[in-house]
Amino acid sequence: MNHHFRAFFSKIPRLGRLIIIVFLLVSFFGIAITLIEPFTFPTLLDGIWWAIITTSTVGYGDFVPKTPSGKIIGMMLILTGAGFVTSYFAVLAKSAVQSEESFLRGTQAFNGEGHYIIVGWNERSKNIIASLRKKKDKTPIVLIDQSLKKHPDTQFRFHFLHGKATEDEVLKHACIQNAKKILITADFRQREFQTDMFSILTLIACKGLNPSIYACIEILTAEQVENAKRAGADEIIQTNVFAGERMVQLLTGEEPTCQ
Repeated sequence: MNHHFRAFFSKIPRLGRLIIIVFLLVSFFGIAITLIEPFTFPTLLDGIWWAIITTSTVGYGDFVPKTPSGKIIGMMLILTGAGFVTSYFAVLAKSAVQSEESFLRGTQAFNGEGHYIIVGWNERSKNIIASLRKKKDKTPIVLIDQSLKKHPDTQFRFHFLHGKATEDEVLKHACIQNAKKILITADFRQREFQTDMFSILTLIACKGLNPSIYACIEILTAEQVENAKRAGADEIIQTNVFAGERMVQLLTGEEPTCQ
């Protein structure tokens, strides 16, 4: 029985173990002081309140042991409890710092649903996020990008994940199974063919984990449009076609047509 309990207790995170120890310690001394000085601590709540205030070194002074036995209990509490409480706050602060660093570096998993996923950080995705926020669209956004070393937005208007969007682990950290839509943007730092292949491979990985997700993909070469459709694209944006048509309109002086 003890072996199973120790094995179970060892699996609890350090912060959780500290919380349990502090709770048991405060409860024990709260009960002890209530039994020893019932006239000073008429209720169990008063005893536990005194134990918490003492271990936290706040010391309001509203409850003070009067008897020698009560004072000994108080000294034992200070000697044993203060260390655990200090460790608790130190671990809590460390966890908060580590969580912040993990968020900034893009290693913290996203926990949510009904969100948008955008693959690739570039001027297009940057403007898309800015436009969504201007429209008061409060839908959570998760950005997946391998090139970024830290969160690109100091205002934290979206969740950032560092990694390849073709990998299941990264997509699962983006909670792909609960996402509403995904936008796969083209990486212009690569050759057009390689860019389209990566985008289509990303689409296949996303559809494999969440077949019902609405997927919009940016394709640069006309030859890969059919492959994008076969991969399950719900919407295909042919950037080069749109840009080419607009350039022709500018050269010929034609008015842009609505599509």
